[in-house]
Amino acid sequence: MKNKKAAAAIGVVLLLALTYFIFSRDGGGDTELNIIGSSAKISAQDIHLNMKGIQFEPDTIGKLFSSSAATPFTVKFFKFLQRRFKDMDFDAHLRAVEEYLNRTMDPRRAAEMFDLYKRFCNYEKGLLEAAKGWTTPGTPKDALKYLRNVQEYRRTFFGNELADVLFGAQVKHQEYSIRKQEIIDRKDLYGADKEKQIQKLRGEMWGDDAATIDNNLRPYDQYQEKLAVYNKDLEELNETDRKEKIREYRERYFSPEQVARLEKVDEQLEGEKRTEGEYRTKERKIMSDPNLDPQEKEQKIQELQNELFGEEADAFRRRETIRKAEEAFKKR
Repeated sequence: MKNKKAAAAIGVVLLLALTYFIFSRDGGGDTELNIIGSSAKISAQDIHLNMKGIQFEPDTIGKLFSSSAATPFTVKFFKFLQRRFKDMDFDAHLRAVEEYLNRTMDPRRAAEMFDLYKRFCNYEKGLLEAAKGWTTPGTPKDALKYLRNVQEYRRTFFGNELADVLFGAQVKHQEYSIRKQEIIDRKDLYGADKEKQIQKLRGEMWGDDAATIDNNLRPYDQYQEKLAVYNKDLEELNETDRKEKIREYRERYFSPEQVARLEKVDEQLEGEKRTEGEYRTKERKIMSDPNLDPQEKEQKIQELQNELFGEEADAFRRRETIRKAEEAFKKR
């Protein structure tokens, strides 16, 4: 079905592009805040529900769209319909969607929703074609311009108000994520300064909802973000103080049992690092021994691998084969 392929393709285009932007390490920010204006009334709750996911059950769909077919959750509903009625040609797909809408909401709302769904399908095809001529951005500044241009395309297609209702929550969250990640990646700032800037960003973009916008982050994500925010501080600590500070962060986000498991993993990784360091030292000594021919060197290295890595020796040898192949490829 061409339309479904187009929908999947444009989803991949936007997802890959925006993911790249959010984790870009290049500098340069767009100082113009808020692609989605305050008139769209996007709340932190809208973001949380979209991030968490919505269950579109037949007996609740009518209630979700009781006031209008166009809500912050309409696009998610349309994606649900695309998945539910797949593996059929487009005309059959539309008939199935129309019948489903008439079964799950009142006739007037079903007709309104079906008309909007058909427009949405045409929009996805048009955006896919338009995106072919767009250059992949390389900086957060470019990312924000790209995001703004995508939303302008939607506003041209649907009209300003409808486009901001349909896509506003998604765009606002993406804009916030890009701007926040840009602050986190600043190598010249200490953690406290980054946190002040992030707090300012939250206030500028979310107003009264600023304190709750990041509540959907899982504990592990909060912990990783904390490490990234305080990366400069941690790098300047000695090993003992750095471990103590990391433990402090872990105790903030994890249970005692989880902290203990993380520390056990640390010990295992440190042990593996020491073992590999010892291996590299002895490997170099073997390879530089003028009294050994190539066959003897290979035999001694295999014996060394068996001695240091034990049951993991074969796995280590496979990793070594891959590493050497990659290095040879880069030298071409």
